[in-house]
Amino acid sequence: MINNLGFSDNWKKNINKIFNKNSNSKNHQISFNSINSGKNLALTECLFDDLLPYSLASSPISSINSEDNVWIASSMYSRLSQTTDNLVVLDNEFPLGIIGGREILKGVLKNPTPYFFHDVLSAEIMNRKFYIDTRFAKLEKLLEQMKKMKRTFAIIQNSKTSFSAISIREILEIGALCNTNIKICDLPERKIKVFKRDDPIEYLLSSLLDEETDLLMLENESLFIDHTTIIEKITGDLNFLKDVENFLELNASVFKLANPKLIPDKLTLSEVCKMMLYMKHPYVMTTEQVFTPRDVLQALSLDLLN
Repeated sequence: MINNLGFSDNWKKNINKIFNKNSNSKNHQISFNSINSGKNLALTECLFDDLLPYSLASSPISSINSEDNVWIASSMYSRLSQTTDNLVVLDNEFPLGIIGGREILKGVLKNPTPYFFHDVLSAEIMNRKFYIDTRFAKLEKLLEQMKKMKRTFAIIQNSKTSFSAISIREILEIGALCNTNIKICDLPERKIKVFKRDDPIEYLLSSLLDEETDLLMLENESLFIDHTTIIEKITGDLNFLKDVENFLELNASVFKLANPKLIPDKLTLSEVCKMMLYMKHPYVMTTEQVFTPRDVLQALSLDLLN
């Protein structure tokens, strides 16, 4: 079970176990079969176009206008959260910034009223730091930039005014296609923040604003809350906080919590990605720890450390 202190800090030990060049490093390498050539390619050789060329056409960015109000961005985020975790703000048909769960929750933390949703523009809360590349980008470069930006998201420019998204679903698709014997139990452990049912919403929002935090686990229970859960509650039952007073002082019990899917710890990385690909909340757990798409991104790009 998960303890109330989070997971043990064995990151270095696990990294060495998987990627020690003097041990079975060859057995833990990740490779991909190119759709274009049929060749087995290492990460450093592989283009995104080698794996998911059709995704570039079928995964257009989910975009909003810079003059759209935050309620539009929040509604779209809730509706599209199964396919993307970021909306792209466009100005004259070109990306100007991105809005994810953190940008919305940061605004709510500062201004927990309906005015934030109806009077504030998307351009006022968007994050101007994002990564954009061409469809011929090396997979290695894309993963490296995502890690640097601390986002499972990037934009691919197909033409002057045509853009595609690489988001959580594409990362999981890539993971599902990889050839490796890395098991989920081999991945480095990282601490997961916890919360209590009587913790105020202000604490939940502050905790989820951490760029390394995808979800919070309920203390001593296998239940979680994430950005999407909170935003769906606000845009749904709470009607954008209309007639809701002291929202930040309400406690965590107002939210409906869910369980990460329990899985065997001997499943391979690709098997886990195939499983996560069709989940609304793509979180899985073994008896020891929880895994999110961020862990998949980390695992896919760990070859960069060698």
